[in-house]
Amino acid sequence: MLKLGCEVTIISAPSENDKGGQKWVFNALSSCVIVEDTGNLTDTCVIELPKKISWQRYPRPRKNKVEPEPMEGVPIKRGDKITVRLGYDGDLKTRFSGYVRNVDTQVPIKIACEDGMFLLKLSPAKQKGFKEIKLKQLIGFLLEGTGVEYKLIDDDIDLGPYRITRPTVAEELNEMKRERGFKAYFRLIPDVADPEKMKSVLYVGYEYPFDAKKKESFVHGKNIINEELEYRRVEDIKMKVKATSVSRNNVRSELEMGDKDGEEIQVFAYNVNRDTLKVFAEKALRKYKYTGHRGSFETFGEPMVNKCDTAHLEPSDGKQGNYLIKKVEVNFGTGGYRQKIELGPTIKTEDKK
Repeated sequence: MLKLGCEVTIISAPSENDKGGQKWVFNALSSCVIVEDTGNLTDTCVIELPKKISWQRYPRPRKNKVEPEPMEGVPIKRGDKITVRLGYDGDLKTRFSGYVRNVDTQVPIKIACEDGMFLLKLSPAKQKGFKEIKLKQLIGFLLEGTGVEYKLIDDDIDLGPYRITRPTVAEELNEMKRERGFKAYFRLIPDVADPEKMKSVLYVGYEYPFDAKKKESFVHGKNIINEELEYRRVEDIKMKVKATSVSRNNVRSELEMGDKDGEEIQVFAYNVNRDTLKVFAEKALRKYKYTGHRGSFETFGEPMVNKCDTAHLEPSDGKQGNYLIKKVEVNFGTGGYRQKIELGPTIKTEDKK
């Protein structure tokens, strides 16, 4: 039987009262819930500590020195850095990296955390208008001075006239999501300088990224615990695409394609003619209107996957395929280590032979 393992590291920045800062390491948790979703700006993590816990400075003093008295109260505070590693039999992998958002000091202590978007919610956006700007230039301008590393999923998108109006960087990213259909979220990816370490990188664009991703297999009767899946054929799906383009003269052009009463997908392209806009709409319709599975399934904590990875799925209905992963919900604690994986668009679907 596999043995569950965890390591939570919390680092407090130096302050006036504590020039050296503090570090705490936990190797036991009552529960941990992590949610990462390409549809949201922010990934979250909530951990619950064991009821009996005392706080010591880390590292603890040598045995030949007097042990200090346990610290009174809960020393963890909003803004402290946190890393959560989970696994089996001592093989621990980083599942979350971010910042403490809130601490509930009632026993059992609960710590709510957010990923790198926490910092961008605190970073003021420099409000400015541009006659014409590309996505790469705008994101670079927004993130200047934040120290946040970023990658563009779509590298060379012309936004045309653009005005930054929101008070924080995170709110402006959310405005881009609402008005232009962009996705913006952080991913934990291997650090090229040190592949054993993970780093948090902000991704912005329309599509799913295809870098720094892995593919894992999930098979009914082997590592799928339960399924909440629906297999749908393309002819049974109702969906429409609303495509919008704005010209250099600020003239707006719109077209709709697909089923009038279907689920709506929005596409935006700057300064393109109607024929090109139609091509964008057709591409989006093909991407989201497909024959394959929708829904989610539950599996064990390994093989570990993250949002944007690829899941090769062989469910109980015998129809297998490869799917991008839209969302992962991790549950860790006394009940075990589980992942609930929500499927995104299919890459290729085929009948099991």
